[in-house]
Amino acid sequence: MLALAGAVILAVPFVGAVLSRPALAEEPTQLVADEPTESVGEGVFGPDLSEPGSVQPVLAENGRPSTGQAAEPALDLRSPSAVLMDVLTGTVLYEKGADDRREPASLTKIMTLLLAVEAIEQGRLKLTDKIVASENAESYGGTEIWLEPGEEMSVEDILLAIAVASANDAAVALAEHMCGSEREFVARMNERAKQLGMTGTNFVNCHGLDDKDHYTTARDMAILSCEACRHPDLLHYTSIYEIHIRGGKTWLVNRNRMLNYYQGCDGLKTGWTGLAGYSVAVTAKRGGTRLVAVVLGAENPNDRFADCVKMLNWGFVTYSSLVAAEKGLSYGAVPVSLGTCREVEAVAPEDGGVLLKKGQEDEVTREVVLAETLKAPVRRGDPVGSIVVRLGDTEIGRFPLVSDRDVGRISLPGLWWRLFARVLGAM
Repeated sequence: MLALAGAVILAVPFVGAVLSRPALAEEPTQLVADEPTESVGEGVFGPDLSEPGSVQPVLAENGRPSTGQAAEPALDLRSPSAVLMDVLTGTVLYEKGADDRREPASLTKIMTLLLAVEAIEQGRLKLTDKIVASENAESYGGTEIWLEPGEEMSVEDILLAIAVASANDAAVALAEHMCGSEREFVARMNERAKQLGMTGTNFVNCHGLDDKDHYTTARDMAILSCEACRHPDLLHYTSIYEIHIRGGKTWLVNRNRMLNYYQGCDGLKTGWTGLAGYSVAVTAKRGGTRLVAVVLGAENPNDRFADCVKMLNWGFVTYSSLVAAEKGLSYGAVPVSLGTCREVEAVAPEDGGVLLKKGQEDEVTREVVLAETLKAPVRRGDPVGSIVVRLGDTEIGRFPLVSDRDVGRISLPGLWWRLFARVLGAM
C-alpha cells in the first residue's frame, strides 16, 4: 500500500469465472417445444471465424470499440437485423439494421422472465409459490403446456415452461399471479424497458404473439439480454435444454440448439411468428468475456443460428473484457475523522470493466485510489475513491467507489470516552 497526496493506491489483479450446464432429462410423455419443427444439424453454421486475423477489429481513435459497421461485409449476415454486444461494458461490437422496428416474437419472454427473477431476488415472489391457472391463461394459442383452469403449478415449474419451452399460457399465468392481470404486468414490462433505455420497444403482451403495437429493435433486445445475463438464476433456466415437469408427464425441450454445441452458451431465447420470422437472443461466456448476439427477422432457423455463430466467433477472437469492479465488493477501508465509526469500506456500487483487443490483457493495470481520510458525517453511497484502469500509460476506465454505511459525527462525551479508552490502552 502506498500513500500519495491524499490518496491510497492499491494494485489488484483481475478475476474470471467458469459456468457449467445442467444434465439432460429422460424420455418424454408430453412434448412441448416452441416454433414449427425444423431440422438444425451440425455444420450448418457457416464459416468458423476462430482463426486470428479472419476479421480485423474496428477501433475508435481512443482504442475503444466502435459499432463495428466496417466489419459487416466480412461477416456477411443473412438476417436483416442483428447486434453483437459485450455484456460487461454494454459496448456494441457489431450491428446491422439494429434500430429497425420488428416484431419480437417470444424474445418478449426475456422481459417476462427478468421481472419474475427480480421479484424473487427482492423477496416479492418465491419459487415454491403456487400459481393457479385462469381461464384466460388457458385460452392462449401457440406454444403451450396445456394449463387447465384451476390447475396449480409452482412458480419454478412455470419459469421452466417459459424459459425452456416458451409456453404462452405459462407466461400469462405468471403475469396474472404477479400483478393481478396481464395488462398490469405489461405496464411493468414497459416501465422496466424505459429504465433500461429500450427506446424502440413497446410491449402489449407478455408472450410475444403478433400485435401491430407490439414491437422492438435488435439493439433493444441486446440491451434487455445483457441485463438478463446479470441474473445467474435466469441464466440457470435458459441454459436447460430439456427437462420434465408435472412429475415427468410433460417434457419441455428448448429450441436453442446452440446450448448443445456452442462452447459457453447458456441462453437465452428463441422466437418465431408468421410476421416476426425467426429470431434469437444468444449469450455465451468464454473466460471472463460474455457476449450477447441478437438476430431478428431471419427467414429460417438455420440463418438465425448461423448469424449468431458468426458474430460470436468474431467477437471472442477479437475482443476480451476484463472486470475492474464487482458490485458490493470492498476494495479497502477509509478512515473517518470524528465519526461514530473509525472507518468505512470502499465498495463498488455497480459492476464495471473494460473491453480490450485480444492480446492487450497483459498491458492492463488497475489501481484502487482511496481518500486518505474522510470527515464525519459520511452517508452511505458517498464517493470515497475510484478504480483506475490503464492500458500502458493511457487511462481507459475509471469506476467509482462509495461508502458502505452511514457514519454520524461523534458527540463530545463520545470523543472524551474514546480518548480515555485510548489512554487506558496505552498504559
